[in-house]
Amino acid sequence: MPTSHNNEQALSRRLLLGAAGATLGTLAAPGLLATAATAATSGKPRPEAPQGFALVSDTHLNPSAPARTDTMRKVFQAIVERDPAAVLHCGDITDSGTPTQVALYQSTIPAALAGRIHHTPGNHEVRWDVSAKEEYHRAFGASQQSFDVCGVHVVALDPTMLLQEPGHFGGALLDWLEKDLRQVRKNTPIVIFQHHPVGDAWSYADDQDRFLELVERHDVRVVFAGHVHAEAVRPMNGLVEITLKAVKDSPHYYWAERTLDGRGEPQLVVTRVDLLATGGTNTTTVATVALTGTGPGADVEPASVHVSAAEAAFAVQATFGRNAPVAVRAQVVPETGFSGTVNAPYTELTRTGAHWRTSLDAAALPPGNHQVRLRAVAADGSWWDSVRTVELPGAGPRVAWETTLDGSVQGALSAAGDLVVAGSTGGVVTAWSMRHGRAKQRWTVRTGPVYREPVVADSTVFVPGADRTVTALDARTGRRRWQVRTAEPVLSTPSLARIDGIGVLLVAAGTTLLALDPGTGREHWHAALGGFAAGRPACDGERVYVGAGDARAHAFDARTGTPLWTFTTRATTDPNTALLYGPWDDRTVLVPNGPVVVSSVSATWGLDRATGTALWSVSGSSMYAGPRLATVGGSTALLLIQERGATLLVDALSGATRWQTTLGFPVFNSGAVVDGDTAWVLGVNSQVGALDLNTGRLDRLVKLGTGYTFSTPVLAGGQLIAADQNGRVRGINLP
Repeated sequence: MPTSHNNEQALSRRLLLGAAGATLGTLAAPGLLATAATAATSGKPRPEAPQGFALVSDTHLNPSAPARTDTMRKVFQAIVERDPAAVLHCGDITDSGTPTQVALYQSTIPAALAGRIHHTPGNHEVRWDVSAKEEYHRAFGASQQSFDVCGVHVVALDPTMLLQEPGHFGGALLDWLEKDLRQVRKNTPIVIFQHHPVGDAWSYADDQDRFLELVERHDVRVVFAGHVHAEAVRPMNGLVEITLKAVKDSPHYYWAERTLDGRGEPQLVVTRVDLLATGGTNTTTVATVALTGTGPGADVEPASVHVSAAEAAFAVQATFGRNAPVAVRAQVVPETGFSGTVNAPYTELTRTGAHWRTSLDAAALPPGNHQVRLRAVAADGSWWDSVRTVELPGAGPRVAWETTLDGSVQGALSAAGDLVVAGSTGGVVTAWSMRHGRAKQRWTVRTGPVYREPVVADSTVFVPGADRTVTALDARTGRRRWQVRTAEPVLSTPSLARIDGIGVLLVAAGTTLLALDPGTGREHWHAALGGFAAGRPACDGERVYVGAGDARAHAFDARTGTPLWTFTTRATTDPNTALLYGPWDDRTVLVPNGPVVVSSVSATWGLDRATGTALWSVSGSSMYAGPRLATVGGSTALLLIQERGATLLVDALSGATRWQTTLGFPVFNSGAVVDGDTAWVLGVNSQVGALDLNTGRLDRLVKLGTGYTFSTPVLAGGQLIAADQNGRVRGINLP
């Protein structure tokens, strides 16, 4: 959760501003307060405060890449020589955030910079984070923080998501940011640094428009970001966004210095300093940002923007004040954009008096909620983007009801009979009864943050907790039956099995597989996994199967937990490569009278249950959506949906392809729910459609919303129930 206004390493901003005779630059770095106070009491002149701060990003330290460590030491030593007021790190500090990698990075920090470095995590700190950010906070402190330095207010933001690559700001973080910015002293310019870039063609955060709308109300001048490993300057919406090159690719740092322009007005000059092999440096000016006056593009902010939908088009209209833009353009925000860059064409608006108008073709779009971006371009090339959400009418599935939970619903939904259960990252678990096409809330309880699917079985809801717990709730009342503490956070989906006629709850808690009594939570046995597991184990009564971040699938004796065999999905001696490319997020599937099926980001395998021998394999990244069993044409098949939408139906016994198609939208984790000969597929950008399992034809498409969806839907009460990262849970009537 977001922290308070300042973290434990920074003084209260009000105390800094109230310190007699002290400048912001002098007191900004925590280690400099004693020096300032001593100078004031001794009567000696106080040394001039540094007026510049340094930035680095995407250092990706990893013991298997020693050259990066050498580069990091050289860069930090060069920064020490500049005596910065602060150093800002824009994330991807390490390759996967393990304690070993974090310790390696910390060993490169010179003592002279202690207390001056402020970090924000990147996706590589949280994507495979077995500690659920515990390790990050232990090593680097709060992931959201603010402080004053060099006459500017600096905010570190953390829109990263556990177990995912892209970003999501969410209501809690934006509320924290709004509160922080309201406290900033008038006429103090604001600088934000974070990992994911926002705006323009970026598609790294699904709610970036909410972020931009918030900062537009405050004096935010610069947003620094990493992630893309490329330097770019975007003057837009009253601020300048600057993305930074990756230090892992070349030795360099960025320097931001507050100076005065020719009129005596403050400005921030941002340069890149490249360290040369000869021992010297080369400095390049990246951007000069005015710290007073209106920001870039602000003069052409529209007075009004209106978007409406009719039949197969969007009508776009805008009006402006006395500063008319040189061009106005509009586009439908691409449906295929996810965690990357999508350069879609714009359509020019034509001017008639005070109005600018155009029509955007929407014939190829499914009905539902879409976003339209309008761009007003100023004479100096800066621009102002306005995003509007509009509903496109049409036939197909329709949303019948909607509710919102605190936090994101990132794990799959669970259903049993007319009961549907959802858990959120805000620590809310809610159950509904589905009756007559409506949802009646049965109960809501607070637990630890939930990132994977609560499982309903035998009148009990089993909840995996990122706070190192497994909780059993009465499915009828929500009353807690038991709760057990685990050694590591539980970021996986539990699985209920029967072994010798006795129920057993299987849970992967980080790097340990647990077999628990579902009635009491008592442990039957535990077994060490070779790596982090965030997927779902499976059991056939004889063996338990689970994929892990050691690039192996494991089989254990179901009665004792004794290891039986392992299957290597990627041959490597590098633990980092094994984690990133292994079956760490695998939802293991048992084919009736057939193999056990495991997946990684490179292939799906059918393995002999007794020996782990590969019987067949299919190339492609089908791990995140997870294989789905279906009976098609009288025989058992597997639906394999890959990350970017390539989809195959294969024979479950032989792996032979029956058909293949392309969905036209990306799918991560959300996957599909099978209903007879139809699979309802939910994409990451909230598109849902009916996939005919006999032919591979996709129809009855609808776009439910504008938020990312990683939660697998369920069928209950004749409706498809789906949820997204904005915490919205929807019931959809199916035609």
